[in-house]
Amino acid sequence: MHIQLLTTTRWHQGRGGIAGLLICLLATLPAAVLAAPGPACDGLDEGYAAVLRSVDGLSGPDRDWRDRAAQVEQVFDAHVQPQVPMMSTLCTGELRTLLQATRAAATAIKTPRYSALALAVGERLRERGALLPADIREGAAIAMTTRDGHSLKASSPWSPAFAGRPLPQLPEGIRPFEYWTPLPGTGGYGRAVADMRSLDVVVISHPGCGFSRAAVDAATQDPALHGLLSGARALWISPQDGTLDPRIFVDWAENHPQFPIHIVARQSGFPGFGYWGTPTFYILRDGKVAARVVGWPRDGNRAALLQAFSDAGIRPTATP
Repeated sequence: MHIQLLTTTRWHQGRGGIAGLLICLLATLPAAVLAAPGPACDGLDEGYAAVLRSVDGLSGPDRDWRDRAAQVEQVFDAHVQPQVPMMSTLCTGELRTLLQATRAAATAIKTPRYSALALAVGERLRERGALLPADIREGAAIAMTTRDGHSLKASSPWSPAFAGRPLPQLPEGIRPFEYWTPLPGTGGYGRAVADMRSLDVVVISHPGCGFSRAAVDAATQDPALHGLLSGARALWISPQDGTLDPRIFVDWAENHPQFPIHIVARQSGFPGFGYWGTPTFYILRDGKVAARVVGWPRDGNRAALLQAFSDAGIRPTATP
C-alpha cells in the first residue's frame, strides 16, 4: 500500500502526470544517468517502502528498540543510501521521498547522521523554491528526534517550523541517564542526571498520550498509586521523539505538578529500557529493572502495578 500511495502522490504534484515526470527527468538527469537502468525514483520508492516495512515489522513491546534500530539502519543503507550521491539529479518529488525515508529511519534509529542528510535535502529544496511547510515540519522533527542542535540554527530551512518561538537550544555532551526540562520562553533546557539507585520507578510517558493522561488521572484519585508514582522516587520521562513545541511539557507540569514529565536526552543513555511506548512503567530495585508494566488499558493497570512493586519489595505509601 505504501508503494501505491507514494506513486499516486508522485503523479499528482502538479507535473502533468507521465509527461511531467518525463520532463522533470530529462531536465535534471545527465545523459549517462538517463541511459542507466533503474531510475532513481523507482529505487527511492522501493527503498522508502522497505524502510517502512522494517519499522512496522519490528514494533511492539516484545521488540527492543535498539534491535529495530540496527535492522532499520541495515535496510536504509541497502535500499536508500545508494541514491544519496544522486541527490543533485533528483526531481522535487524524489527529494521529498528521500526526506520521508530519512524521517522514518531517524524515528527508529535516533542518531544525528539522518539529520545531516535531511538538512542537505532541505537546503536543496529551498534552493529550488520548492520547500513546503510539510517538508519544514519533517526536517525539524528529524533534528529534534536525533538531538541535532546544529540543524536548528536561524539559517536552517527548518527554522520556520517553530513559528517565531525561540529556536531550541539542545544541550551537547549528553551524559548517561540525562534528561531535560524545558525553560519557559527561552528555547533552552535544564539538565539533570537520574540517580537510578534513588528511584523506585521510571515512567515512559508523554503529555500528548491519552493513555499516559489516563494513568495520571487514576493515580491522582488512588492514594496507593499516587504514593508509588509521584514524589522524589518516581521519574516521568518522554521518549526521544520529534516534539517541536516544548510548551506542552511546561503546561503539563503546571497542571500536574506532582507528575511532571521530563524529556529524555537520549534513549541510549538508559540501557536497561528496551521499550519506550507510552506509558511504560519500569520498576527498579537497586538501580536495575526489576519489572516492567506496559500500557494503560480501559480498566487501568492498577493490579499489575501493585504486584510489580510488591515483588520488588516496594510498598505503597498513601499520600493525603
